[in-house]
Amino acid sequence: MPADVRPRTTSAASSPAGMPALRSGLVSFMETPYTMTTAVSIPGDRAIASRMPSHWAIDLGTSNTTICEDRSGRAHVVNLPELAKIEPLTQTPVIPTCVCVMDREGAEVLIGQQAVTYNWDGRATGFARGFKRHLDTESGRAVARVDSRAFTAQDVASLFLREVVRALETQFGEDVADVTIATPSGFYETYRAELQAIIRSVKRRGWWERIWARVRGKPGGIVFRTLDEPVAAALGYGVDVGRPTTLVAFDFGGGSMEAAVVRTAGTRTVETGRAEVLAKQAVELGGDDVDGWILARLVPAALHDWPEWEVALRWEAERVKLLASAGSEGDFTFRSESFGKLDYDVLRDILAENGLYARIRELLDALLTELRTRHGVVPDDIDDVILEGGSTLLPEVRNVVGDVLGRDKVREWLPFEAVARGACIFAGGAHVEDFIYHDYALRLLPDDGGDAEYELLIPGGTRFPTVDNFVTRYYAPGFDGQQHINLFICEVGRVAGRPVDWTERPSGSRYFVPRTAGERAFCLCLNEADPALPLNPAGRGEGPRLRVTYSVDENRWLCVTVHDLQRKTDLKVKHPVVRLR
Repeated sequence: MPADVRPRTTSAASSPAGMPALRSGLVSFMETPYTMTTAVSIPGDRAIASRMPSHWAIDLGTSNTTICEDRSGRAHVVNLPELAKIEPLTQTPVIPTCVCVMDREGAEVLIGQQAVTYNWDGRATGFARGFKRHLDTESGRAVARVDSRAFTAQDVASLFLREVVRALETQFGEDVADVTIATPSGFYETYRAELQAIIRSVKRRGWWERIWARVRGKPGGIVFRTLDEPVAAALGYGVDVGRPTTLVAFDFGGGSMEAAVVRTAGTRTVETGRAEVLAKQAVELGGDDVDGWILARLVPAALHDWPEWEVALRWEAERVKLLASAGSEGDFTFRSESFGKLDYDVLRDILAENGLYARIRELLDALLTELRTRHGVVPDDIDDVILEGGSTLLPEVRNVVGDVLGRDKVREWLPFEAVARGACIFAGGAHVEDFIYHDYALRLLPDDGGDAEYELLIPGGTRFPTVDNFVTRYYAPGFDGQQHINLFICEVGRVAGRPVDWTERPSGSRYFVPRTAGERAFCLCLNEADPALPLNPAGRGEGPRLRVTYSVDENRWLCVTVHDLQRKTDLKVKHPVVRLR
């Protein structure tokens, strides 16, 4: 029966007590220098970069807003501590897209986390959220009221962006004169016109300010540009939109779940930020609904039906939801009383019972049907799948999307910042250097039947293509008479948004042993259906039998060359195993 490799961490000639029987020796492990951020190629040193105009990019989300800047020459997420909260799964600073108007003139306004805190009981009449969805066709719709004055969606969006710009200028001590905002695909022009009017009103200057700006060599007005959200997300994830590409953007946020197929047009997309929308589907189902399901499971109906407690209960539901999604356990506590615990498995069951996974499949099936019917495009023609929105971090969501569209195509690790980061890169007109984001490891099973552990092969941040012998391993049979060996390659995702804590052993190899169900859920085997490597004649003794070298080609494929040391022959040569992300 085929078996997982059980290589030991010392040389193949020795076997200390307690170590697995199947062995490997480490010949070489070369790591290329890497960074965990999407790189923007700008010539010159930091001094040159500091003299270049700063680009500010805003992802105005329905629930949360993310901001990026490139003053250092690379796109970085901005943290405005007084307005933002740190999203616990990815550690991304996000600003709740909320406004609380304090007076009828709109002179005093709270936004972001300050507005959320002020509206702790849900009774502030000047509080507004979710106004983004009205900017396309209902910008005049009233969303907040102070005394007798109604504030429209356009009013509230203008106040929100005004306060964001003021906070940026205060924190960084410079004029915000170049702004890029990504716009939803489908109603590009209407939404763009609203945003342009808002930005111009926010940054309107008098004649003397324009003259003074020109004297200082600064722009007399504000530079404003837009691009499609799917294009921005693709750039943020490192996709080369300079070549024709068919993308699926799956956006699962607080209020809705949307999927769109767009086709980039090479140079024209790079210049305009526009892409052709081929198909689009949406349902009114989001993270807010999941919070309600959690309340229904854990909290008596008599309690969460009280209006004055609804907001606080929903915030607590969101808190434990995020902990469970990260593989931890959350204790739902309200007014010093515990109402139960929520972990990864329980949350997954809640999602399944309420039909979330079925709704995702239905949405994607409808999308693919529309794509095939209208354009004759089949799933194999899709190049990349981009995940956006915090609800994509819920248990098993990325796997369900991957099962329908192809796991090797899914890019899901920057749900909160990909759009803002890509918009910032677009504004700078810079080249995106792609890299491997996740860690990739070999799954090892101990002889005692314990939990699997993972030996790091390709670290996240590795630039590609690599050299042909990027990693070399020697594998010995685990027992006399062994006829097959499996090399199971696993993607080890970021647990709770943080890099995996790899432990280095005396051999120099690094290992990860997941301890919880949530941590194990982030370790995905990518090639379990692959045939085992034959050992003919059968393996015997403790000496190494196979030499395996690993590399990554220009298309992100992990390739292996397998050499049988006893037979002195190659079993595989630069054979593509899995496509890395």
